[in-house]
Amino acid sequence: MTLKTRLAAAVCTCSIVAPALAGAEELVLPSEVAATHWKTAYMQEFADRVEAATDDGLAVKIFPAGQLYSDQEALAALGTGAVQMVWPVSVRLETIAPQTGIINLPFAISDEMMTDSCMSDGIRDMLSAQLARAGLKVLGLLRTADLYFIYSGREITSMEDLEGTKVRVTGGRVVQDTMKALGISPVSMSASEMSTALSQGAIDGIFTSPAGWSEMIGMSGRYAWYVPGFSLLTYAIVVDSMWYDALPEGERTAIRTSIDDITARQWSEAREKDAESLKKMTDQGAVLHVADEAEIERWKALTKKTSASFVEANPEAEEAMMALEDSCGFAG
Repeated sequence: MTLKTRLAAAVCTCSIVAPALAGAEELVLPSEVAATHWKTAYMQEFADRVEAATDDGLAVKIFPAGQLYSDQEALAALGTGAVQMVWPVSVRLETIAPQTGIINLPFAISDEMMTDSCMSDGIRDMLSAQLARAGLKVLGLLRTADLYFIYSGREITSMEDLEGTKVRVTGGRVVQDTMKALGISPVSMSASEMSTALSQGAIDGIFTSPAGWSEMIGMSGRYAWYVPGFSLLTYAIVVDSMWYDALPEGERTAIRTSIDDITARQWSEAREKDAESLKKMTDQGAVLHVADEAEIERWKALTKKTSASFVEANPEAEEAMMALEDSCGFAG
């Protein structure tokens, strides 16, 4: 099926599955995660708040679990009229504007940065500028996860302990290159397969979130290794900028204030959920090791080398990030 045919089908699906209120402007929001996923709950809160603030003048239609599109497909559909907003993992923006990958580099962002309004607003605006030529705008960032190395039969306390292991990872070229520099053989596989692969010895470890550890892996992965700041993933809230800018001021304000309130609160809520997941595992007897400052500096030195190709290809992105850090007091 061609993209044009799929877009036509999507428009038809929207009208059949979730008809808009009479006279209401429609905001179609597809998502590939399940209806039970925490991101869907925030989407529903967003929908409820926007509809209430606009007296149902803007009807938000959420399509979870890939009912309409995957997140990558939804990004491609922005600007066609079939989709107005999508909340993808931020790494997907690199397929549209490679320079957006600056926030996905190791140690690029931190919880401290993203809970500072100067930095979080600045990163949002920087990404929007990078995506402007594609007709897209970023309204905010959600905290996805801080990633941990989870192993079945190997206790990890330094980067040397990772050498010679096979680890399931997600991410782009920089992540792959970094893993190889650590002596790791990166393996790609679906999340549904990783726990079985770990328990059967097909892989040695998994690079995942605390929730992934507690909910999908469990005690099959007894040992965890955490390097603070190494890999902090985000979701980007992306909107069709032409559609958004054409909305009445009241509807734009409703969208903007709802997103601002949710993203500000979600960042701390996500950290609390991570802590709960980690406690759940350690209470069961799992072992968690955290890198000390000296070890973190070794990781920073290594990842600076593996990130060099990205920086060389996108010097303007690095310059923008450094200028932002300087203006917000995070330089160095």
